This record gives sequence, C-alpha cells and structure tokens, in this order.
Amino acid sequence: MTSLNLVMFGDFLSKLKIGKTGQSFILERSGEMIATSTEEKPFKNYPEKVVELPEQRVERLNVVNSSNAITQKASQALLEQFHDFQNIQASHQLKFTVDGKNYFVQVAPFRDSKGIDWLVVVTIPEADFMNQINANTQTTILLCLATLIMAILLGILTARRIIRPVERITTASEAIAEGNLNQQVEVSSIIELGKLANVFNGMTKQLKDSLDALHLANEELEARVEQRTGELRQEKEKSEQLLLNILPAEIADRLMRTNESPAEHFEEATILFADIVGFTSISARIEPLQLVAGLNQIFSAFDQLTEKYGLEKIKTIGDAYMVVGGLPASRPDHCEAIANMALDMQAYMQEVENIFGESLQIRIGINTGPVIAGVIGIKKFIYDLWGDAVNIASRMESHGKPGYIQVTDATYLKLQNKYLLEPRGTIEVKGRGEMMTYWLLGRREGILATSTR
Repeated sequence: MTSLNLVMFGDFLSKLKIGKTGQSFILERSGEMIATSTEEKPFKNYPEKVVELPEQRVERLNVVNSSNAITQKASQALLEQFHDFQNIQASHQLKFTVDGKNYFVQVAPFRDSKGIDWLVVVTIPEADFMNQINANTQTTILLCLATLIMAILLGILTARRIIRPVERITTASEAIAEGNLNQQVEVSSIIELGKLANVFNGMTKQLKDSLDALHLANEELEARVEQRTGELRQEKEKSEQLLLNILPAEIADRLMRTNESPAEHFEEATILFADIVGFTSISARIEPLQLVAGLNQIFSAFDQLTEKYGLEKIKTIGDAYMVVGGLPASRPDHCEAIANMALDMQAYMQEVENIFGESLQIRIGINTGPVIAGVIGIKKFIYDLWGDAVNIASRMESHGKPGYIQVTDATYLKLQNKYLLEPRGTIEVKGRGEMMTYWLLGRREGILATSTR
C-alpha cells in the first residue's frame, strides 16, 4: 500500500509545471527516493503491477544511483556541499552542470508532527528563465541604440548654434574646479552668450588673484603653526618625561588623563630602607660639592638596580634610600626582587672605588606587609607610602649593623627557600617591642638574580 502511495505521489509531482523543463524529487535523509516528477520509479526493478501483499518487498532507489542524469547530478552536488543529507537543516540554493548546461537546484527540508523528515529538491535549467531575459535585453539594446542615434543627430544640430559656446564655458569651469585658474573662453557672436563669456573671464581673473593671495597667506600661517606645534610638542614631551621621573608610569598616566590619583591599598609589598654608615661625619670633613657628587654616583647606581629589578624608587632623604616592590603594579615575586637588589647594593658598596677618601658601608632593612600608596597635595608632590609595614622597614634599617641586611620574620618566610638567612634573634624595636629578625646573607646555590625588565 505504501509503495502504491509513493507512485501516486510521483504522479502528482509529474503534473507540476516547474518552468519549461524543470524537475523535482523528494528524498529521505538516508538518500532513498520517495517520489520524482520524472518517469523514473523510486524503486529498483519496479514490477509491472504492484500487488498489495504483506510479504512483497520492493527495494527503494537511492538518488545518487538514479538513471536520470539531472536527479543524479543534483544529489551529488548536494552531497559535495553538505557531505551528508542529514546536514541540510535549512533551504539552500546550488548550481551544477550536466552535459555542459547549467542547472540551479533548490533544496528545502520538510517536516511535520508525525515524524516525516524529507528533503524537497527542485532543479531548473538556467536556460528556462535566461532565454526570455536575453530576448528582452536585445530588445532593450535596440531601443537604446535607436534613441541614442536620434539624440546624437539632434545634439549635432543644436551644437552648431548654441551648445559649443556653452561647452567651452563648461570645460573651463571644470578646469577651474580642478585647480587650474588660467582659463579664458572665446566670446561668442551670440549676444547673450558673449556677455556670459565676458563675465566668466572677469570672474576667473579675480578668482585667480584672490586665490594666489590666499595661498601665500596660508603658507605663512602653516609655517607658523608648524613651528609653534613643534615647540609645544617638545615642551609636552619634556613635561611628561619630568613627570615620569617623579612618579611611576601608571600614576603619571592617570594624573595626565584624569588629574586625580587616589591613594590605593596594597595587601602586600616589600619595602627597603638603606643608609650610608657614617655619612654625617663624612659630610663634616669634605666639600659640599664633592659630597653631593659622590652621593649622586652611589644613588645613580642604586637607581639602575631599581630599573633592573622592576622596582619603584620612592625617595631619598639625605643619605637614606627608599625603594618598594609590588606596586603600583602587583607582582608575586616582589620580595625576591627586593632581596636581589639589596644583595647587589651591598656588593656595589664593597666594590665601589674610594669616593669620599675612605671605605663605605651600607646598612639595609627590609620588611613585607600591607601599605597605602598614593600622591597627596597639589604642589611638589611625590608618590609615597604609609603604614605600619613602612615604619617597621625603617626600624630594620636603623636597628641593623653596618654591612648587613636585616629582615623581619614576614620577609624571612618569603625568602627562606631561595636565600641564605641567619637568625639574629630577638631585638627591641622602638614602638613595637621585641621582634625576631634575620640577616640576609646571599642566594642559595643555583638561584640566579633575574631582571624583570
């Protein structure tokens, strides 16, 4: 009964008119043909008469094995495009060729609530709808050619008397629009056109004189603007560079963009204080200029170490040097970076040439903890730190020994696996009572100091 229904369905498709020679067929997702508008039957070895017997088995025809060349090529084109009929989930259009002729194919899924999931395919030869278009195109071209010939003949007749003088003025106007002001047109014998030519020639001369004067003034103005812009650019670069020398890059950029730099809280940072031992007595024995030059040499070397390890110099007070790691940009290795800088500062002071006529020693203190950082004030401002962690770092320096690096227990816990540290023991710290501190002696074997920039 199902086979008979499919045959009847195919008879229905064959009665549909699709263009002149268009065809259609319906298939399942498996590729088995359901019906076709051609005379081909959707079964292999279709019998002369279908007998409605339950035991009768008829094998369905796969569309790629169709004897109809158009049906076969259309199904192959769909498979080449989608690889499987299951992948066709929406309407699509394709193009294929059979025996040198182009065909268009339209495929669309058909589903209903009873479980039907078919693909409806329609193929139309390109020639079916192009023949009429080509015929209309030829007729249109012939009409256009006839109209063009008539217009040309009329234009030639009109130009002999009127159009040519107007065209000369038009051509001159186009040249002026392109920047060529050296235009003068011939005066026509026709009174109206002659007056128009005279007015045009006078206007062109005045326009050229005015434009020449404008060009001269514009060149002078551009030269002045360019000179002034260059000066302003140089001043802006100097100001920005000066600001970057005073503040961290992120803070300077924020100030330039918003004119604001609120204080920020950092959960963890490592602060280093360093002080040259005996500097007060040295300053009393040598000339001020020599003192400042020597101090500048030492602090410049410290600045290079700050840059090397990606740290932030906060300030110098006399012979004291303050630097911090972990802000304004947070980083996980801030404690290690500070330790590396402290060891390099210590090594530099041991190897530096005799600056003030005697050997120099440095005392360094380090602490790790939360801080507040920011810029306050509106004049002669600096980027500074506040908090108990800063005070403790300062105490580590002031309670230390010449030539030693003293660290707190918080810093020790961060460094113990990669650095050599020795317990100093418990010391009395002003304002804090007794505190356990350690001496930072060096890096463990195999641990290298690495630059972050």
